[in-house]
Amino acid sequence: MNKVSLVIFEGGIPETHVEELVTTVRKAVVLDNLKKFSQLPELDKILLYTTYEDLAEAATDYGVEVRVMPARKEFRFGEALARVIKTRGLEAVIYMGGASGALMAPCEISSLAKNLASSDDCMFANNIFSSDIVGFTPASTLLGVADLPTSDNALAMALSFLCHRKLPETIGSLFDVDTPADIMVLGLHPSVGPHVRAVLKRLDFEPANSRLNKVREFMGTPLSEICVIGRVSPGAVLYVNERLQCRMRVFSEERGMKALGREDQHRVVSLLGYLAQEVGFKGFVRALENVADAALIDTRVLFHHLRLDLSAKDRFNSDLLRPEAIDDAVAREVTACLLSSEIPIVPGGHSLVSGGLRVLTDSLTCQRESLNL
Repeated sequence: MNKVSLVIFEGGIPETHVEELVTTVRKAVVLDNLKKFSQLPELDKILLYTTYEDLAEAATDYGVEVRVMPARKEFRFGEALARVIKTRGLEAVIYMGGASGALMAPCEISSLAKNLASSDDCMFANNIFSSDIVGFTPASTLLGVADLPTSDNALAMALSFLCHRKLPETIGSLFDVDTPADIMVLGLHPSVGPHVRAVLKRLDFEPANSRLNKVREFMGTPLSEICVIGRVSPGAVLYVNERLQCRMRVFSEERGMKALGREDQHRVVSLLGYLAQEVGFKGFVRALENVADAALIDTRVLFHHLRLDLSAKDRFNSDLLRPEAIDDAVAREVTACLLSSEIPIVPGGHSLVSGGLRVLTDSLTCQRESLNL
């Protein structure tokens, strides 16, 4: 039987207020996960590697092993994980990004650990194209990978030569917190952990939060038209269709753009982006108003199509529908047009239109079940 270790990486260099807000929630997610998983007998050890000293100090309450890493602009994820595996002599690993698993049940990690303990040469991932939860054995396999991934999004792809299976598609495995939009979605679910809940009470994400609540209301309205655009998971659409009675208008494009290197190689193209260039951003929003009651948009695909190299500050303020806080003129114009729409439009990243779509759906079904008690 293999000894299974849970390895969590969480770090960064937040440079602006809005980045600090997202970082604060991500730290809370880590602490909630440590609280949930630290008592699982299937885990030999839990290792947290972080650049944040306050997170490291708080994590010691849960009896995990903590290491503080120096914060670097050019963090090489694959090299860092391989170094952990080699120096600690790990046999089987469950890797989790710090912002993943916010809604993951302990039994999900328990089941994954049991599979890894009794398996050889296998990998489990939440998303082969964009991973942030990956379990694999033997752990030493990563040491033989010639081209180590620079980010955790590409870890599953780098290990895809192993016999690989997808983790069960749940809100726990598929939803992570990378953007303000993800935080707002997380706040609508009743299973949010205590550390996250405490942080959310202090945050003001208007006007975007009100728009998200309106989108959610339309999702719960039979025969309403919900438009979802970007790296949309087919499984997420099926999840909505099986549980709600809204009508889904879906345009999915550029799934895996990070893991496949399309983002770094400036090869991202978008049909919706070409439409926006043809009719203008106001024309694009008017078209949305004519076909939908509400919309969720993964704007990262659009921004990369437009060859915008946006800072985290600009991306996050766009998610919050705060054009006045955005430096890039094009992103500011896009965001202002979304804000002026007559229908609620919520922008965000990949998680918004994949795991986030599931969380919104689940929050509605949980609400209905509580009302029927």
